[in-house]
Amino acid sequence: MKRILITGAASGLGLSMAKKYASEGWAVCIADIQDEEGQKVASDLKKQHGIDCFFQHLDITNEDQWQALVNTITERWKGLDALVNNAGVASGGAIDSLSLKDFQWTMDINLMGAVKGCYFCVPLLKESKGALINVASMAGLTHMAKMSAYNASKAGVVALSETLSIELDPFGVNVSVVCPASFPSNLLKTIRSSSDTGKNTAKKMMDRSPVSADDIASMVYEGSRKGKHIIIPTFRETLLWRIKRYLPAFYFMFMKKFIHKIINK
Repeated sequence: MKRILITGAASGLGLSMAKKYASEGWAVCIADIQDEEGQKVASDLKKQHGIDCFFQHLDITNEDQWQALVNTITERWKGLDALVNNAGVASGGAIDSLSLKDFQWTMDINLMGAVKGCYFCVPLLKESKGALINVASMAGLTHMAKMSAYNASKAGVVALSETLSIELDPFGVNVSVVCPASFPSNLLKTIRSSSDTGKNTAKKMMDRSPVSADDIASMVYEGSRKGKHIIIPTFRETLLWRIKRYLPAFYFMFMKKFIHKIINK
């Protein structure tokens, strides 16, 4: 029996990944701050698939809660085969308008939450030669204006993942980093933005997404299983990332023209 821990698994992409792995016969730990929803997800998956699925409350910024969860997993499962650092938040606003408190909030959850997950769970993954999956964003690879906090946090997750891909290779641990563009999710419920424009733009981008959370979950499952490092679910975003890598001058010219067009509307 394979064993996976997924943070933020009570809703959104985390829920879709929990369903996918459970359908493939994995035992799943649902870790989230949403207690009622998380307990229901765990109960439903256990009944539907007959696998060991349980919920535990986890605030990913809380080190004591991480240690308690690892203790529970060690006692219950005697190990761990995969960790998905999925829980995260969104924020938006110009650098001089988004409050420093909200900037710090974004970094604490998106980046340091993933760091803490790695810190506490990597010893178990080394033992099992397992898989580490960090959910970043296209914002970690290509950086839109007026998203500095979110971009920086997700770029940090990409850098963390690249580092650990090398660092953990001698131990047989595969590291994947998932970089989806905007897709329908629950991020708008908690987004912190200095204006309604940012929220409205994010909603429009989500509504236009060619992929769903379930689509991305399937890509994550297959990509990680095949040892893929960077997982970008959509062709358009893959193309943009490659343009940035191989034609950086063109990329920055395009991005600057785009922001000028928005400001001058």
